[in-house]
Amino acid sequence: MTTSVRHDTVLTLRGIVKTYPGVRALDGVDLTVRAGEVHAVLGENGAGKSTLVGVAAGAVAPDSGTITLLGREHRRLTPALARDDGLALVYQTPVLVGSLTVAESMLMLLPERVRPGVDQVAAWTRRHLDELGLPIDAATLVADLTPRQAHLVEIAAALGSEPQVLVLDEPTEALGPDETEWLFEQVRRLVAAGGAVVYITHRIPEIRQIAQRLTVLRDGRVVDSGDVGAHTDEEIVELIVGRSLETTFPPKADLPTAGPTAAGQADPDPPLLTFDGLTGTGFRDVDGGVRRGEILGLAGVEGNGQRQFLRALAGLVPASGRVAVDGRPVRLTGPAAAARHGIVFLSGERLAEAMFGQLSVRENVAATHLPAVSIGKVLPRRGAERQTVAAAVTSLRVKTATLDSPVGALSGGNQQKALLARAALGEPAVLLVEDPTQGVDAGARVEIYRVLRELAARGAAVVVLSTDAVELEGLCDRVLVFSRGRVQAELAADTLSERHVTGAAVLATEAAVEHGANRTRPPRRRLFGGETQTLAVLAMTVVCGAVTAASSPAFLSLISLQQLLVAAASLALVGLAQLVVVLTGGIDLSVGSTVAVAVVAVSFFADGAPAVFAVGIVAAVVAGILVGLINGTLVTAVGLPPVVATLITGIGVLGVAQLLRPLPGGAASGALRTLLGTTIAGVPLTFLVAVAAGVAGHLLLRRSRLGRALRATGSDPVRAARMGVDTTRTKLTGYATAGALAALGGVVLYAQTGVGNAAVGQALTLASVAAVVLGGASIFGGSGSALATVAAALFLQTVTSAISFLSFSLAWQFWIQGVLVVAAASVPLLRSRRRRRAVVALAAD
Repeated sequence: MTTSVRHDTVLTLRGIVKTYPGVRALDGVDLTVRAGEVHAVLGENGAGKSTLVGVAAGAVAPDSGTITLLGREHRRLTPALARDDGLALVYQTPVLVGSLTVAESMLMLLPERVRPGVDQVAAWTRRHLDELGLPIDAATLVADLTPRQAHLVEIAAALGSEPQVLVLDEPTEALGPDETEWLFEQVRRLVAAGGAVVYITHRIPEIRQIAQRLTVLRDGRVVDSGDVGAHTDEEIVELIVGRSLETTFPPKADLPTAGPTAAGQADPDPPLLTFDGLTGTGFRDVDGGVRRGEILGLAGVEGNGQRQFLRALAGLVPASGRVAVDGRPVRLTGPAAAARHGIVFLSGERLAEAMFGQLSVRENVAATHLPAVSIGKVLPRRGAERQTVAAAVTSLRVKTATLDSPVGALSGGNQQKALLARAALGEPAVLLVEDPTQGVDAGARVEIYRVLRELAARGAAVVVLSTDAVELEGLCDRVLVFSRGRVQAELAADTLSERHVTGAAVLATEAAVEHGANRTRPPRRRLFGGETQTLAVLAMTVVCGAVTAASSPAFLSLISLQQLLVAAASLALVGLAQLVVVLTGGIDLSVGSTVAVAVVAVSFFADGAPAVFAVGIVAAVVAGILVGLINGTLVTAVGLPPVVATLITGIGVLGVAQLLRPLPGGAASGALRTLLGTTIAGVPLTFLVAVAAGVAGHLLLRRSRLGRALRATGSDPVRAARMGVDTTRTKLTGYATAGALAALGGVVLYAQTGVGNAAVGQALTLASVAAVVLGGASIFGGSGSALATVAAALFLQTVTSAISFLSFSLAWQFWIQGVLVVAAASVPLLRSRRRRRAVVALAAD
């Protein structure tokens, strides 16, 4: 660890107040953390824990109060400043963005004082992960990591920053027992070296293991603080929820004992859900059933097949065997097929799989109930929808400012209750629930247990997967304990206890089920530096040129090729401009207008000496930057969608260009045309400029802090901000850079035409989008290649030229471009879907 000044009190928060619309998240909160201790912060979800640590880490700006970090007082911090000052924060949900590699993520998360150089970061990351005992490849894309691996990488980055204050927000939610013990060992080492740890959790046994002091929050206020040893478990629970939890679990159903019936007699209460010989990846030969009104639990050490079995019942993973609902066979070909038989699945991955994070509470709850509150199942009846949702939300005591509040703004417990409200509205025959109380505080658990029992009492068959043996004992009527893919034990009545559930799992002697999903997925090797798309597009260009030359040899004449390269140069530069904006998650419909105004601007300097024309180039680039800054301001400050903002700007800029040049004019002098037509070894200088811009763009995106910031912002702006990226400044820089590149494209286009014309350049807007997509960039932002974009521009121009030589109609140019863009856009989507499935399979194991 780097040497630093020792502070007995390393972090002090005084009078912290933070309000959101309708919610006072923090109300005058004080917190003092000392060196050499683990300080636990407890409270229900929604009590203000995560908001408090967000204030300490600079991710949340307080309305009032002060923050003193290592002796320096602040009114507010930024994530980068807090990190540089010695505070590292690991969020409950990892902040890593999928388009970066593990090594690049480390580079962004580490403070300047310990950050390795770009050339050393891969070796440093490998060495650091090896020292921590984490078998994760530094070159792996974050998108290819399981949630558990991503969490471990973020913890490793926090430890690598050599913090004096480490804040851990619900750190064990995504970890198994081995990883949890590994984390506790790292915490003990940090504390022994004089550091401090703020530990946010709702798990009382964990704070007994590692924490010395605690602070309890309730409704945004501190209700108690002191030594952990001075409080009993029951006292801590009562502090958290404000009441005793002796009646945590609702009474169980009075169901008839399952078993064989007398000969010739039908079972008076047959199972509603039956499964016979169900076999799939990680499990096999699972038999059984669930009656109406019954809650069946699935238990076992993580990775023993119970999670895959539950998802197979939901139609999410393939399986063989027989499944029936109320005696009707079910072909589980997918979630839709399961839903048609009344099977509803509630995923434990709330953010990734269960919620519509950008929609409101009302829209999330009503999502599967829209036909019932619509006229003819088409036209919504807003009054009926709000009434239905309000009743469901009230019944589950969901804490939300309004029904139209974003569901993502709710605490984890309230999000889970909102999802249960949605499930309850559908009156499911079978409800499959995965980790119902993961990341949920003690108070919210009571409500969730009550709702699950009420759904069962209304006649549903409920299946619950949980890793909490106490929860299974208190909630379930029966429990199936899995071990290595098979049911090791069935527990009910007197045998259903925490001890029996745990014992059945750890004392099993079953042989392992053979399957591939448990194997560690090897990291994807990035062939040719990850530029396979560039090589593929160049190969397509060669094939297109060869086919055209075979029919029309004149295609390969020197003058024909030079004209092709000059035309490709302007498209390449405008494509690079579009790429920068697409990387941020936007799109720029003003690039064609920027090209037009640049062509017009340089035309006023075209009849003088080359030095005078150079002034025109500067004027054009400055104009392009101003256009980009206007776009960026409309997007970041005004909040307009990029499509709307750039369309408005493009219309205005085109009007300016037409005012400056109502008619074509400003022809280049003969000397200037000669200069602009300069070639080197037969290659036009303008094309070499475009290639140089592509190489510079490649280096910027892969090796610079701005390039990583652009990719992170486009992947997930919220996570990027938590990683320390100034997303507003990044977007402004991106749009300004795009304006400059589009203006250079205009200069090159002027070199091609030799006249100032405000009508040129508009076709380059759609062509630039085609080049970016064909170059493999994600239309959702975060990934793309400058070299592939230049190669795609060359290919598109080759297609245009080939059509002319082959005497095809110009319409073919647009047909071919359209087909190629659709195909190119589909490949990343399919690749992303396949990656998500692979990651889910790994996470399930």
